[in-house]
Amino acid sequence: MNMLKERRNYENHLLPCDFHNYFTMGKVPAYMVVHDLIKLKIKDGTYPVSEFLPTEPELEKIYKVSRTTIRTAMEILKDEGLVEIRQGRGTIVLDSRAIQSLNKVTSVTECLRNRGFDVRTKSMYIDIIHATERLGKELNQPIGTPIARIQRIQLINEKPIAIIKDYLPYALVPNIEQFTNKFNGLYEFLEHQYHLEIESADDKIFAKSADFAESEMLAVLPGTALLCIQRICYKGAEPIFSDDVCILGDQYELSISSKGRNK
Repeated sequence: MNMLKERRNYENHLLPCDFHNYFTMGKVPAYMVVHDLIKLKIKDGTYPVSEFLPTEPELEKIYKVSRTTIRTAMEILKDEGLVEIRQGRGTIVLDSRAIQSLNKVTSVTECLRNRGFDVRTKSMYIDIIHATERLGKELNQPIGTPIARIQRIQLINEKPIAIIKDYLPYALVPNIEQFTNKFNGLYEFLEHQYHLEIESADDKIFAKSADFAESEMLAVLPGTALLCIQRICYKGAEPIFSDDVCILGDQYELSISSKGRNK
């Protein structure tokens, strides 16, 4: 049974008070409702990271369901990387968010891999467009210059997490379209295939709500919180490409270290 796919049809919009209504009316399987309620409590800190969840008998009493239902819900949470089931000890809450440090130039894909996720590109489309005023300014190119545009959806553990668009002067990456669906991590690919060394980056970071198209691509509800990163990467003083990334806000975190005060 593809439980993860079935769960996405209603994930993130159940409230605790909805449990008995959904369960008794048979709208969704009980294990999926239990899963969502426990996940909600993990997200809001009721069940803190590195702490054990209540025992199976305790969860049975809390949700008034069978042990089989609890175990099925736990298996889904485990598959999502939210918990770890420790035989004979219980189920512990994991820190499932990928944390990207902005002190070094690291891509989203590299960050996710470093956290132990299986990262895969679901779909990729590479085409050649012409530099707009914005792209021309970002990439220091005349308006109308050929620009390679790479669009892709990244998955972690087979679940969509990010929509990524990259823009590169075509002169730097000739014939890049022939590599469609042949790489996952762009930064590594550019370094190895085109010898483009990334030395620095400027980032603009903001939050937004997923629109309908984004929600469809990421298999979430419209309005879901997204973390957006607009980045320009440089070799020396020359911009070599720009990124537009929209990533699920509850799955990703940015960190930065600062020193000194600018008064």
